[in-house]
Amino acid sequence: MIPSRILNLTAILNLAALLWGGLALADPLYVEETKARIRSGPGTEYNILWEAPRYTPLESLAKYKDWYVVRDFQKDVGWVHEESVRKGKAAIVVQDKANIRKSPDLKSPIVFVVEKHYLFRVIETKGGWLKIKDTDGEEGWIHEKLVWASL
Repeated sequence: MIPSRILNLTAILNLAALLWGGLALADPLYVEETKARIRSGPGTEYNILWEAPRYTPLESLAKYKDWYVVRDFQKDVGWVHEESVRKGKAAIVVQDKANIRKSPDLKSPIVFVVEKHYLFRVIETKGGWLKIKDTDGEEGWIHEKLVWASL
């Protein structure tokens, strides 16, 4: 049986996450493992709400012991264990297609093209551009208007 104190804390944190909208209270996070299980509460006994693949960007809303309350780009809220994520910046493509360029300039050659929901780790930011690295180690630059990022 789950103590009512934890259930109350879960309800309060989920409500706070909804009320605060886009406000992230802590460092940006991204999924470091192959996948992370996002749960309904701070423990493995809670239901899995969804699984997030590597480099999924997350906003950290709060922390309770070894668990973060996180929000994704669709504004879904859940709990993830701290060993599944790393502090740092990541991004997900929100347009149907996006060009990855050699340098942070629209005139720069296209290195490769990606589709909606493609995931990256953000290495650097420069004047509205993000230097990114994907799970295969490919690097390039993408404009910030094409992604949702945990910055």
